Amino acid sequence: MPLHPLIVHFPIALLLLATVIELLALWKRSTFNTTGTVLLVVGFLSGIVSYMTGDGAEEFAEEKWGRDVFSLIHTHETLAAISLVLFGGAAGLKLLSYFFPKYQKAIYIIVVVLAVIGSITLAITGHYGGRIVYES
Repeated sequence: MPLHPLIVHFPIALLLLATVIELLALWKRSTFNTTGTVLLVVGFLSGIVSYMTGDGAEEFAEEKWGRDVFSLIHTHETLAAISLVLFGGAAGLKLLSYFFPKYQKAIYIIVVVLAVIGSITLAITGHYGGRIVYES
């Protein structure tokens, strides 16, 4: 049994919660700023680990269900990479904002936009992951 299905839920939960917290931080930055940063960074790092375990899951799926799932797997993988780039950008910018307080407000808006788009791609990624498991 591959590790991917066990690990993947951590970045999903952390990154979706990070998005909610970042939205709240637009109104109450002093209350939610640090929490949002920690969730983005830890969620992104756990997302990298999850992505790295995907190859083992791909091999398992192709052995179990054959090449019929090849297209779904690669769509899932591409969307996961896009999600990682979006959340990596959000996490990186959020960390940079601590060094450039003059630009924090503009950076926060970009972080929120990246996180919201990342959450959408993450949800679609999960949808394709579910299709691999439940439709194959």
